[in-house]
Amino acid sequence: LRQANLLRQIYSNQQLYEMMVEFWTDHFNISVEKGDCWYLKVVDDREVIRAHALGNFADLLQASARSPAMLVYLDNQANLPEAPNENYAREVLELHTLGVDGGYQQVDIGELARSLTGWTVRDHFWRGRFHFDEELHDQGPKRILDMELPASGMHEVLDFLERIALHPATARHLAIKLVRRFISDDPIGDASWLVERTEKAFLESGGDIRTTLRPVLLDGLVRDSGMLGMKFKRPVDFLVSALRLSGAETDGGLPLHQYLGRMGQAPFAWPTPEGPPDIASHWQANLTPRWNFALRLSSGSIAGTTLPDHDRRSFGGAGSIHTL
Repeated sequence: LRQANLLRQIYSNQQLYEMMVEFWTDHFNISVEKGDCWYLKVVDDREVIRAHALGNFADLLQASARSPAMLVYLDNQANLPEAPNENYAREVLELHTLGVDGGYQQVDIGELARSLTGWTVRDHFWRGRFHFDEELHDQGPKRILDMELPASGMHEVLDFLERIALHPATARHLAIKLVRRFISDDPIGDASWLVERTEKAFLESGGDIRTTLRPVLLDGLVRDSGMLGMKFKRPVDFLVSALRLSGAETDGGLPLHQYLGRMGQAPFAWPTPEGPPDIASHWQANLTPRWNFALRLSSGSIAGTTLPDHDRRSFGGAGSIHTL
């Protein structure tokens, strides 16, 4: 999975799609280091993230809720009426939709956790498949964010997610994250007008991701070209852009992933649910692995990765390494 993902980022001619795959992978972060996630994330990547990366956010949110990888990562298979586990419910509200300042309360987390009882993953036969167990579901009515959820089994959560996906707080949370990813580390200070325009596009389009991206990529980059070049590349973007710009041929193998690990962003391994940060201050204190990678790349000494002869010669000076 890691190798295939890196090769797509390097060689695909659908670069916006790959960038949005990366964005949603971080937004719905799952670490393969936890339990069965090491194989469940393979399915999540294909059937959740890649299937909906440029689709509709409500569909993506609902698909993530039925992802065995997500349910295992955030312990919802251990969420029982007599012993609630609120991990997944909390992250749905705090990270996936409304944001930490989105107006929800602890009682809303508890009510959503009640709705999510019975959302589990099969063990033994058909191991690793999503399963809604009616017998483990809290059958009582729930009230979340002043929304009444009549007892309706699995549809309680699906109906709630469809409504919360278009909540104004969700629109703002996603708009800030998109503008931060593509334009500015300080979207509220530097590009508040763009956040507002992106929010509006999201709500008016019913959560269509392509429509939401238009103001970010067109208005944001065209209106204020002074913003261009101000984003400090995260390790994955740094490594991928170096390989693409240099014309390198690579198998996307283990040595590249070892460099990403030293830089601090091994794919699918971020341990906490919020995913890798999008701000420069987090990454700028660990530059030595970047320089080591650039030097090894320029000298053609990374196993499985080669530069054309003319590119290797042109990479010989410090100035050309600096441009990486």
